[in-house]
Amino acid sequence: MKQGKAPYIPVEVLERTLAAQSGYHAPRNRAVLLLSHYLGLRAKELSLLTIGDVFDPHSGSVKETIRLLASMTKGERFREVFLVNEQSRENVRLYLLSRGIRHLAAPLFLSQKGGQFSANTMQRLIANIYKTANVKASSHSGRRSFATRLIESGADIYSVKELLGHSSIVTTQAYFATSPERLKRIAGVLR
Repeated sequence: MKQGKAPYIPVEVLERTLAAQSGYHAPRNRAVLLLSHYLGLRAKELSLLTIGDVFDPHSGSVKETIRLLASMTKGERFREVFLVNEQSRENVRLYLLSRGIRHLAAPLFLSQKGGQFSANTMQRLIANIYKTANVKASSHSGRRSFATRLIESGADIYSVKELLGHSSIVTTQAYFATSPERLKRIAGVLR
């Protein structure tokens, strides 16, 4: 049964959710949430990331360009995403420091049992991250919020389509939330 659209999460609510993370898994949880919100990644894509996908051993830093293999994506199409948000890069760096970098082929995110997340367990983790901050959201909320913030910041829908890895612009159109305030602001351009 198909559910409705994932709730849009404003930046202030994202910040509150990040601040609510505590304990041993807090660095991991923050990194998961930030990659969802600033790369627009699906739960499956997050679960399949490896350390080598995000860490450059030659420079010793977090990569700005992350290449998602076709096998990692829903539409089975290669795509590149760009980790240029400084808060996200820093949180991934801190997570890697707390986690330790032993093998580049190892899963980036480890479950409580020390194994790789499945798409379903990653969805549950993200739902629990939001729940700790009393935020009503789903694993797809970060992706929808990513698209909405890009459009509101003036990005064209075709670029957003590429960043999300959609084959159809129609799919992308369904991703971003609009509001009466935004519509009023757009209409005001014609003054």
